[in-house]
Amino acid sequence: MGSPTDEPQPQASTSQQGSSNGAPAGPPAAGQAGPRKAMKEMTKAERRAIQEAQRAAKAKEREEKQPAKKGGQEGAKKKDAPAAGSSRNAEGGSGSRKQQTGQNSQQTAQTTSTNDSTLPGHHYAQTSAAGATASPLSMFLHLDPPKSAKSLNAKIHKEQIHPSILRLALQYADFRIVGANARCIAMLEAFKEVISSYIVPPGKSLTRHLPSHLSPQITHLVQARPMAISMGNAIRYLKWEISHIPPDMQDDDARELLCERIDHFIRDRIVLAGKVVEDLALSKIKDDDVILTFGRSSLVEGVLLAAKEHGKRFSVIIVDSRPMHEGKNLLRALLAADVPCTYVLLSSIGSVLSNVSLTLLGAAAMLSNGAMFSRAGSATVAMMSKGAGVPVVCCCETYKFSDRIMLDSIVGNELASTAGLLPSSVEADKNQNLGVLNFLYDVTRPEDITAVITETAIVPVLSVPFVLREHKPINLGE
Repeated sequence: MGSPTDEPQPQASTSQQGSSNGAPAGPPAAGQAGPRKAMKEMTKAERRAIQEAQRAAKAKEREEKQPAKKGGQEGAKKKDAPAAGSSRNAEGGSGSRKQQTGQNSQQTAQTTSTNDSTLPGHHYAQTSAAGATASPLSMFLHLDPPKSAKSLNAKIHKEQIHPSILRLALQYADFRIVGANARCIAMLEAFKEVISSYIVPPGKSLTRHLPSHLSPQITHLVQARPMAISMGNAIRYLKWEISHIPPDMQDDDARELLCERIDHFIRDRIVLAGKVVEDLALSKIKDDDVILTFGRSSLVEGVLLAAKEHGKRFSVIIVDSRPMHEGKNLLRALLAADVPCTYVLLSSIGSVLSNVSLTLLGAAAMLSNGAMFSRAGSATVAMMSKGAGVPVVCCCETYKFSDRIMLDSIVGNELASTAGLLPSSVEADKNQNLGVLNFLYDVTRPEDITAVITETAIVPVLSVPFVLREHKPINLGE
């Protein structure tokens, strides 16, 4: 029989063996000397002490495998430190690494702020030295800033660009020609001048060389202002016509044929198509209607003037927005035709919707998912009109239809000049804490559009892909 004093010794040896293996044994309960208790039987303080000891052991293990670069000698000393101070050393090493990581992230943030602090034509809000995030405007870096005539002249090679294209590019850059129809017609008329003066180089064929001759002309127009979807469709049609010129046709006859096909496109797909849209839209306008429209659309303006000529009694509410105030031009045209008008800004649309019976909107393009790509603010007008129970009708020719799909207006858009957005007392060019953006377009959801009036018929937005398939611009030449 052993003495009672010999009973705790197996427990002590077990505790020492557990410590040598790196598994902490944990403090025994007060007044007990038997084997270690199960985790469920321990108090919260005992379990916490075991967890702290385990964390300290793991931290020491990480320190031994990956010593700090700057404090290699200190790390070696920490390896030889007694086990009693391992917890403190681990906490100190972790703190130093956190501090170093914070300094590195701060330096990275400062570098990012320096590199992305400015966007050509726009000003980003500068982040402070303690800030760790870039400007929120950096998500729009993929959009080209508006061009000025001075910057445009610095990029051109006048020996390659036709004078009519040079003149048109300056008009685009200064926004003297705006609107999808006006821009497309002006471009096609300029192409007629380019083709008329084009001379086929010796040993070349017109069908193969003319597209390469037009490429720098198109590139220069794109440098002045991003190409509209309607312009892209017209260019594809022109290239399709060039590719179908008979190889044995004389150059003079080929140039004359191309100019004739351009005239046919302008007449059939733009001018006459607009007249048909006007006639179809008249059926939607009733006497005593209050029609709401946004900005200025040449097609909507033609519809309203045609309705007045047919003797219909109606009034128009023109919703406008800064800084272009395009609705003022529509207001002048309607007042000259003795049409009763009300002029409000976009922020006041909620107060006039209760009197509206029809919303007419123009479009820069109709997308294949049924969305409408139009002047910025159209999506707001359509959404609020639909919410108020007012039918929203879009007027759009089929040559503006696109097989593109857009879910938002961030991926593809155009930036306009910010002049007029800020008061004269605020100088954006000198204020590094100010970021200014002026989007030209937005995307209207398909569910906010009641119908689309085209030269073919009045169709729902779900029919846009079918209309696009049957009435692509290239089908005109077949």
